[in-house]
Amino acid sequence: MNINSKSVATTTVGYMCLALAGWMLSMPNAAWFPKLYGFGEAMIYPLAIVLAVMGILSFLQSRALDTIVFFGGAGLFWSDYTYYASSSFSNAMEPSAYTGWYAFVWAVFFCYVWLGSFKSGVLRMLFLLGLWLTLLALAIGSWASSGVFIVLGGYLGLITSILAAITSAKDVIGHGLKGGDPNVEAAKA
Repeated sequence: MNINSKSVATTTVGYMCLALAGWMLSMPNAAWFPKLYGFGEAMIYPLAIVLAVMGILSFLQSRALDTIVFFGGAGLFWSDYTYYASSSFSNAMEPSAYTGWYAFVWAVFFCYVWLGSFKSGVLRMLFLLGLWLTLLALAIGSWASSGVFIVLGGYLGLITSILAAITSAKDVIGHGLKGGDPNVEAAKA
């Protein structure tokens, strides 16, 4: 396996983790379901760990944007998991304005990551724009106690998850079409 196929593997796995976790977290916000259920909660923790590993591998491959995105995604999903786990065991919920600040701080983070992504390709740029707008809509919805912005954030999250899945697929399919695996090339000869 050459270094390019290693970077394809980290990109493919990392963005699919973002797509899966984002989709599961966005469905309740989009009002498809009243809350996050077992599979959604159970997926967040392992996907956050895999994202952290993909972030380390991306760092070793000098892929700065993917490193930042994967570590940021791991932090976002890990903190979401902690929130859902703690809210399941207690009846006390924080005020919605507090939740709004949480989403806003993550929105600021992904906004400046988006601003730094303009040379990384249209799909990554659109993914980060979608993630920023999703978190911004969720922050506004929490501050204003507006279900409209929460649902908007949910649908933006679903679209963003689709963009992450397309990014994952594009890299692995593009690599496969180029015939980048030397083992396959040797077998053909």
